[in-house]
Amino acid sequence: MENEPGKKKRIAVRLLVAAACVAIFFAVLLLSVPFIVTHVPLPDLEFDLSPYLSGAASGIATEKKATASLDIVRGDPNGFLVRANGRILDWPYSAKAYVRFSWWRADGDASLSLDGTNWRMSANFGGSSSRDWRFSASVRDTAFAQDDAVLGAVLSRLSPQVASNLVFSGTFSLDAEGESTGEVPVPVWSVRGNLKDMSASYSAEGAAVEVRNFRTRFGASGIAGHVDISPLFPKADSVEVGGVTLSNVFASVRATERSYLVTEAGAECCGGEFKLYSLFLDPERLSAGATVFVDGVDAGAVLGHVSAFNGFASGRLHGKLPFFLKDGRKLRFKNAYLFSSPGETGKVKVLDTRPIVDSLLASGVPDVDCQNLSSALADLDYRVLRVELVPGEGGDDSALTLKLNGTGKVEGLSVPVNLDVTFRGDIETLVNTGLDISRRR
Repeated sequence: MENEPGKKKRIAVRLLVAAACVAIFFAVLLLSVPFIVTHVPLPDLEFDLSPYLSGAASGIATEKKATASLDIVRGDPNGFLVRANGRILDWPYSAKAYVRFSWWRADGDASLSLDGTNWRMSANFGGSSSRDWRFSASVRDTAFAQDDAVLGAVLSRLSPQVASNLVFSGTFSLDAEGESTGEVPVPVWSVRGNLKDMSASYSAEGAAVEVRNFRTRFGASGIAGHVDISPLFPKADSVEVGGVTLSNVFASVRATERSYLVTEAGAECCGGEFKLYSLFLDPERLSAGATVFVDGVDAGAVLGHVSAFNGFASGRLHGKLPFFLKDGRKLRFKNAYLFSSPGETGKVKVLDTRPIVDSLLASGVPDVDCQNLSSALADLDYRVLRVELVPGEGGDDSALTLKLNGTGKVEGLSVPVNLDVTFRGDIETLVNTGLDISRRR
């Protein structure tokens, strides 16, 4: 009978032979991969993208999938050229990648372009497993406009009415990178983009909006399931809304858990400054409210937007303009006012006093007093100038009050003037702008 040590020795030899056979098998299989992948037909691939397109994003395309037809050819001894074409959502694309293999790792470079457009992306990648990988990708400066095959189609599906009247152009770029961490493998990634040289104009229902040279950087980063959105600092040379021009427009925007917080925003207008602070904007409802603080605006430019005023004025005004934006479409004002600083004086020259005189006559002021006031307003040195807007509620007319206190000239004599006149009607008729403004607060 065979002794026990001899039996164990033969078993060990057999195990070594089996292990060697397995190693040889996998070595042959690995060496044959280049032959297999370049000669065996590969099936077309299809990926369902609908789980990643929720909310408003679900309407950007009719197709909710990505497809790929692959072609692999041998490159140098350590690499392969992979070509692919198919569709990403509604848009056809072409891609290619050069992949280099070592024993336990693959590295490569890739590029992808949407056919018939300027949109192209280049990438670099590498990895050995799902726990060891890295990538970088970029979209270089790409010009776009309203007739862009991608943006134009997306906008027309999301908002057909806006798309029909919106004209825009600009330049876009993007950089992204990511990797798996070392000791505790989790994905770490970041995206940085830049939107610049953008101009846009839109007109509908009497509201004309034009933006010149808008630019901003944007970005986000994440680790595992946590995502941080970078602060935004948008700027624009000018924004014209309903005949009112804002220049040197800027804002500081930070993302919160459920909304965006505009910590500060400002612009120059009518020779002065407009600023607001702490505006919360809900991206789902596009509803927000804040107060615009007005400092040092030109009195003549302000009175030029009052329908009942036809003339000239000097001096500076200060005040505030509370507003509320509802559903991104209705702009509602609360009580707003502008006033001259105490101790500062200015001049007012009214060329057509009929709207003011008619309002005073209707309120019971004697005709002779109205005529004297009309003469005084032709050349008035004021000490107090105040404009106040009170929107109507529940269908009531809005009220715009003009107060003047100073000294005018009547037949060569200086006469005191204390004017307090109120005009009533829709805000659209009281104020010379093309804005669609609701009369209710």
